Amino acid sequence: MKFYQKRNFLVIIGVLAFMVIKADEGKELFTKLCSPCHTINKGRLVGPDLANISDKRSPEWLVSFIQSSQTLIASGDEEANAVYKEYNNLLMPDQPVSTSQANAILDYIKNDRSGDQETISVTQDILTNTTAENIIEGRLLFSGKKPLTNGGASCISCHNVKDDHIFSNGTLAKDLTETYEIMGSAGVSAILNSPPFPVMAVTYADNKLTKEEILDLTAYLRSVSKERYYQHPADFGITFAVYGIFVFVMLLLSIIVLYIKRKKKSVNQDIFNRQTTVTN
Repeated sequence: MKFYQKRNFLVIIGVLAFMVIKADEGKELFTKLCSPCHTINKGRLVGPDLANISDKRSPEWLVSFIQSSQTLIASGDEEANAVYKEYNNLLMPDQPVSTSQANAILDYIKNDRSGDQETISVTQDILTNTTAENIIEGRLLFSGKKPLTNGGASCISCHNVKDDHIFSNGTLAKDLTETYEIMGSAGVSAILNSPPFPVMAVTYADNKLTKEEILDLTAYLRSVSKERYYQHPADFGITFAVYGIFVFVMLLLSIIVLYIKRKKKSVNQDIFNRQTTVTN
């Protein structure tokens, strides 16, 4: 009898340990992958508040959406497309998680109670006390004219914005001109603090932005969003093309002139001819 009691006790301990490990895994994954855009019982951020999400969608659907929302949307799934349209056609990045990891995240969301006692109707805007100085600093950081404290790549390396003060822009990633209008200060600052996008996450993994830099960049993107209708960035495409053609023609003419004036015979031939003339 004692043997069975001991065995049952060990089984219970094992189950509890497994549950704790799974809960910790879910929390870690949620913090890393989900928290930049979502909260639990704390209101809407970039994406929806995920409290009670398991009551609104089936586990299978949620796992599929977590792993690849873009695939689900492309398949024509009505619920996925409804969420996509509700949140300004902003795609949630596909997450490199297994089915068990996705379920661990869902279990953590379902059992989390950290926000039950909090009533957040309006979250205080982090930009409440910012000034024009923050916008200027943000522009310098975005354009790379001022290096980031921890050595990260400047935003302009991959992104572009509509701003007359910036001469050139990156074209590898999304245009950020309207990002603030779509995400708000909470969303922009959350993504800058903990990027959920794979390439961005790798880029800043060891080069995190400071709180001051996040504040300045968020203030700058708000300014860009508000002022975008009054910006007329110069397009130097035609100018560069004209100058390029002009330089090409000048180089071609120079080559032709030099070719005509080239030596047609070797120096040794001239010496030989002079000697032959003197002998004769």
